[in-house]
Amino acid sequence: MENRVYVRPRFRKLDDRDYKTFWASLRDARKTNRHGDFVLLRDAELYNGAQNFLIGNGIAGFAIYDDELISVHKNNKKAAESGVQHILPKMVRCGFKYGAKFGDCYGEWLANYYMRSGFIVVARIEFDKLADNPVDWKFDIFGKPYIYIMIRGVKNVAELDRLKKANEIQGFEAVEGRIPTLNSFEEAMEYRAKMYDAVKKYGYKKRLEFVQNLYKK
Repeated sequence: MENRVYVRPRFRKLDDRDYKTFWASLRDARKTNRHGDFVLLRDAELYNGAQNFLIGNGIAGFAIYDDELISVHKNNKKAAESGVQHILPKMVRCGFKYGAKFGDCYGEWLANYYMRSGFIVVARIEFDKLADNPVDWKFDIFGKPYIYIMIRGVKNVAELDRLKKANEIQGFEAVEGRIPTLNSFEEAMEYRAKMYDAVKKYGYKKRLEFVQNLYKK
């Protein structure tokens, strides 16, 4: 059996001129990942104005655009060859380090994963209300999940590391039933900005409590 060489998951920030390298990594990752549809393949030129990060030759990566964590992806084939697993929490941590404040994702399982990584879900949108869902979405497999809108849950990565060590980060169940369903992505962008401004002076626990107490069915 061929020995696998483990690659320590260190992110490199790409130069501005390498934005097409990032786009190619995202494109290839979508092909190898069963849930590739869950990451939008945006126009390559969008990444020309973003902070773009990769591990190795495209094992995984993410971008930050206007304070938003976007295009979080993992190439399953390359990750398996390099022994890299459970990389999303490290990508979120790195994103926070470089200023990410917002994010969104499809489905409760991803919402839970992101919350366990330090985000807090504050709202959701029905699938059909989003104008730019992937054209190749596999409805027979994935149905029509909600799109969950998130804000950064911690003030800095030191707080995130401390909370994780103490096992005090909450999952999606902490906000389930306590978030509103909004009518459009534009409304969601305004809502999350207001939510972040309202809690940015607080630490994680008060941010979470604020979300939990603001809206109840």
